[in-house]
Amino acid sequence: MITTDSLFLNEKPLLQTKISIPHIPNGFVFRPRLTKQIDQGILGPITLLSAPAGFGKTNLLVEWTKSAGLPIAWLNLDDDDNESRRFFIYVIGTLQTLSPGIAEEALDFLQSTRGSGMEVALTLLINAIVEVQKEIVLVMDDFQYITDPTIIGHINYFLKHLPHNIHLLIASRCEPDFDLAFYRAKGMIFEIGVEDMRFTRQETDTFFCQTLGIKLSDETLEMLEKRTDGWITGLQLAAVSMRNHTDPSGLLASLDGDARYLVDFLAEEVLDRQPEDIRQFLLRTSILDIFNGALCEGVVNPDAQPGYGNVMLNRMEHGNLFITALDDKHEWFRYHPIFVQFLRHIHAKINPDEIPLLQKRAALWYEQHSDLNKAIQYAIKSGDMDWTADLIERNVQNMIASGDFLFLNRWLDEFPKEIIRQRPRLIMLYAWGSIAAYDLDNAVYWINEIQLILDRIEKKDKTLPAMEDPDIIKNYENTGLWNIRGGLAVCRSSLAVINGDAEMAAEYSRQAANYLGGQNPFIRSLLALRDSLYFILSGDTRKAIESLKDTVRIARQANNLLVMVVATCQIADMQALQGQLNQAWATLQKVQYMAVGPDGKPLALADLANAGFGEILLERDALDQARQYLEYKNQTSQSLWWLSNPDGFISLAQLRQTQGDYAGAQEIIDQSYQLALRSDSSLWDDTIVSTVATRLALQRDDLETAIHWWKKGGLPDFNNEIDLKNYPYHVYEFLMITQVRLLISIGRNQEITDYFKRSLDILNMLLNEAERFHRVTSQIEIKILQAMVYYLMEDPTQAVEAIRSALAWGELEDYRRIFLDGGPLVEKLLFLCQSQQTFTLNTLPTLSYVKSLLSSFNRQRKNNPKSAVGDLVNPDKVITQEKKDTILNPLSAREMEVLILIAKGKSNGEISKELYLAINTVKRHVYNIYTKLGVEKRTQAILKGRQLGLIP
Repeated sequence: MITTDSLFLNEKPLLQTKISIPHIPNGFVFRPRLTKQIDQGILGPITLLSAPAGFGKTNLLVEWTKSAGLPIAWLNLDDDDNESRRFFIYVIGTLQTLSPGIAEEALDFLQSTRGSGMEVALTLLINAIVEVQKEIVLVMDDFQYITDPTIIGHINYFLKHLPHNIHLLIASRCEPDFDLAFYRAKGMIFEIGVEDMRFTRQETDTFFCQTLGIKLSDETLEMLEKRTDGWITGLQLAAVSMRNHTDPSGLLASLDGDARYLVDFLAEEVLDRQPEDIRQFLLRTSILDIFNGALCEGVVNPDAQPGYGNVMLNRMEHGNLFITALDDKHEWFRYHPIFVQFLRHIHAKINPDEIPLLQKRAALWYEQHSDLNKAIQYAIKSGDMDWTADLIERNVQNMIASGDFLFLNRWLDEFPKEIIRQRPRLIMLYAWGSIAAYDLDNAVYWINEIQLILDRIEKKDKTLPAMEDPDIIKNYENTGLWNIRGGLAVCRSSLAVINGDAEMAAEYSRQAANYLGGQNPFIRSLLALRDSLYFILSGDTRKAIESLKDTVRIARQANNLLVMVVATCQIADMQALQGQLNQAWATLQKVQYMAVGPDGKPLALADLANAGFGEILLERDALDQARQYLEYKNQTSQSLWWLSNPDGFISLAQLRQTQGDYAGAQEIIDQSYQLALRSDSSLWDDTIVSTVATRLALQRDDLETAIHWWKKGGLPDFNNEIDLKNYPYHVYEFLMITQVRLLISIGRNQEITDYFKRSLDILNMLLNEAERFHRVTSQIEIKILQAMVYYLMEDPTQAVEAIRSALAWGELEDYRRIFLDGGPLVEKLLFLCQSQQTFTLNTLPTLSYVKSLLSSFNRQRKNNPKSAVGDLVNPDKVITQEKKDTILNPLSAREMEVLILIAKGKSNGEISKELYLAINTVKRHVYNIYTKLGVEKRTQAILKGRQLGLIP
């Protein structure tokens, strides 16, 4: 980076000079008439300063900040910000200078998605700003650089939902392309234009008094006003020129023509009257966009004594030579845009051959200071593409280590294909960068190209034109064919992931690891996932989540979407185990936003979230919705079995049995068991499936089948101890709890009370571990089983105490199936709990939660499986049973959301955006609503919904 003072957001450094308020230059004329206008403007949401270059917009804003008395976040924009993710990452970065940690979730979205889900990220950003307990002014300077229509669209969204506690202050050389007519019509925008920005005669007089220490005559001031038209840069040029003229009026009288000729004339006056060393320094440093002393030394005179650059910059700053400090320390500077254009024009006329050399020197300096983006930028400007290719190739390892290929592709797009084709390292970087940017056609082109060349080299086939050049063959052999093969494997693995072919992705990953070892960033991300797996298998949910978040970060840096998605799904699993079902749902939504292609369509990897969604819905007893996710999972996940484990199939089997489809449940068990026996499954999958079959049989009171499946899973006798060292913790816990269920069932059936005591011993041990590992879902299940055992042992006091503990945990996130699957015995416990009437207003569980579970038991008995109890998006919204009974086929939770938005007058398109659903999905929900309510159009649906009490 070009400065050591950088802000880090998720370990990505932001340039401090971009988020710092610039310094006011010497000789600045304070303009209170304009700062008062800004004071008036910030009473509303948006203020726009729009005027051409050289009218003092930046300096005016800096002046206003000194007396504003408000928290101000400042963002200096440039060409590099014309990309959505970078733009809003810098917006968050500058806001975090005022409120550290603000919008971290929005930042996470921006850094873990690829152009998708931007409205979600902006919504999170808007919500985060609302939560800040203070007024904020966000200044965006030099907004004219932002021209990308996508960014403009996102900014429109941001502005139309602007929080009440933030004011946006925009400075631009031209009017921005966002919907100004709308904001003007709404009275949302206060504008200060070029007519306001022109220097008045009084301000001109003050400027010359401060700059030259002279009092100009009224005639000279009038002539200046006429010649410059209040243009501040023209006045500055005139002031520098006048220093060497005894007759200012005579100088000004010789000027004629428009502003362009005025600039040329006055700039020549400035440049020609400088000492030769300053003159050469100005011309040579004009190739730079921004600069500091060390960079100037490296470009102008690499052999100069250290400090030469700073000395020259000090002289120029004190001479008011149109140089502006970019930071409070006065280390980084830039020239006035108009002045630097003039310098470059003069330099190109008098010494064009020197320019490529200076650009190469700038490239070398940036390379030495680890800013490869700038280094390549200046190298390409030099026009020497072979030299530029050498620079890139010697930094290949750094680029691979960073995993940031997106900026490189922008430059490689300008390279002749012949140069790229000769250099295998460039091809690999170009292919990787194309995959990261989702330019898949370009990636495939170069992968095939390098494969063809490799095949010809290995076969010593000289028929390929490129093979006629021995230097090309030498380039490939020096790179190492094994290394190239490894790079190809990484690229192909990534493409396979994007295409949803997980088996090929795994095969290519294994090849890449064999070729490249563990230092490749793609391989490092795979190894990080492996390390996270250790904590998952150990059962410790907190440590697992910490490790998985690190894995996501590493995978993001490596642009390894496969690992990002898998690790994020695992985070959701751990959150669900911790009893955070709503948070797990939100995390799974992140997976959907990650796994979206450049066309806005979901990639195959997005399907990995379906099992998690289905399991949460199943637990919430939203059976129809759960079936949609889990059935879809069953249809699409065969090739992803090794990634997603059998949880989705198991949940689907449980769901089918719950809905009375016993044959369907058995079909899933048989299918899962066959998959579990495959060589690419884990060592425990067949045991897990057998154990699930055991549980399902116990729920049907089929003890004989339960014992059969228990033994089929290769498990010990149901009364023998299971050894933890033979299983990962989650499998061990699952087996032990199932063993308890077997012991309870056999104990009841054969009246063996010792089995109840043994069950309590196991449950107490498991409860201690569940508490230690923060496995709340396990704690709920264990407490339910303890209550059942106490009840069977005729200890109602402890039975009620245990079930109340389970209910208290369960009510927090609306757990339901974990109780309902307990059958009649749990229902009896709920009645017992209800009868004691020990409920209080401010403690859990509440009586209403117990009653709702009892109602669910009643519906289950009546074989009405399509009733959806909870609303996942807002668990507090519950359609009461009385209202449901008036509809033949009750609305699902999602259909209720759509109906509410219809009642608010939202169009299908607006509903699609608000709920993040495809437009066809919204239409399907609307059709279902009409069918269930027996209506044909929106007005009738709203009326019927209100009659039924479904909507207010």
